[in-house]
Amino acid sequence: MHSYVTKILVPYFNKHKKRLNHLGQCCIWLIDVWSVHRSQAFQDWMKEKYSWIIIFYIPGGHMGIWQPSDVGIQRLLKLAIKCSCHADIVAETLLQLHKGVSAETVQLQKTIGVLQDRSVQWLVNGYEAINRKDLVKKVCSDSLI
Repeated sequence: MHSYVTKILVPYFNKHKKRLNHLGQCCIWLIDVWSVHRSQAFQDWMKEKYSWIIIFYIPGGHMGIWQPSDVGIQRLLKLAIKCSCHADIVAETLLQLHKGVSAETVQLQKTIGVLQDRSVQWLVNGYEAINRKDLVKKVCSDSLI
């Protein structure tokens, strides 16, 4: 979290404060209640290093309200990628079984090269699952309710 704050969040906030000519402005960071975010060590570090960043926590179970793309788009993307991966595993397993390999000795290919090659199709399938104008419009309109 320290790296994220110092290398991404703070430069982002500072860039926009400078652009708006509000260098002394405090900033609000809206984050979930992940245990690392709520730890005393992290909260103390934030207060010591970046007292101008005010942290607000999204209550558990409410992320979909505050960040509708997490539920409406990213969930579908992750599900499509997971289903594509699962389909490859099933196909590879069935191929071995049809060749006479016993179920106990089926060996799935998990080398970097194989996974790199397969992951391209997984990502394409994920993209195709969410690249729908109706889906994006629905997520956007639901977030305004």
